[in-house]
Amino acid sequence: MNIDHKHCAYALMRISFGLIFMVTGIEKLVMGPNVFADKLVGQFSNTGLPLELVRVFGAILPFVEVVAGVLIALGIFTMAGLSLAALLLMALTFGMLMLKETAVVAQNLLYSLTSFFLIFYLEFNAFALERRWENLRIGVPRVDNIPVASTPGAASQVVSPPPSKRSWFKF
Repeated sequence: MNIDHKHCAYALMRISFGLIFMVTGIEKLVMGPNVFADKLVGQFSNTGLPLELVRVFGAILPFVEVVAGVLIALGIFTMAGLSLAALLLMALTFGMLMLKETAVVAQNLLYSLTSFFLIFYLEFNAFALERRWENLRIGVPRVDNIPVASTPGAASQVVSPPPSKRSWFKF
């Protein structure tokens, strides 16, 4: 693989995006997940949403943000981290729509576009830990490259599956 400016740009965007999630999650954890959840319940008390659901969402949100941020920033299970971030952004945007916070909805749309482009251009994810791990495993025999004999006495040949589209959770 030839590393070029596109790979560098992707890495910078991916790390920045991951840090945003990680730092906002850590801030909420420092505040205290229950304190944050109670604050969220107060904020959503007039929206018609079930307050117990809001409380549960507020309690787990900091942990999910930190996990998604770490996965994205380090490039570990990048597709899973980006998918988690995109789903989280949809939930957060829905909440801001319920509060009629149009400025925050617009900001979340920009974050959603960032997650879309990071998913769409995942092939430029060269500077990620998952790519380094793939390079370390190159000499290891893989299950999909098992030799099979066509007929008795004939030479064995290796049958590899055709190249496939990238998997969502490829490691």
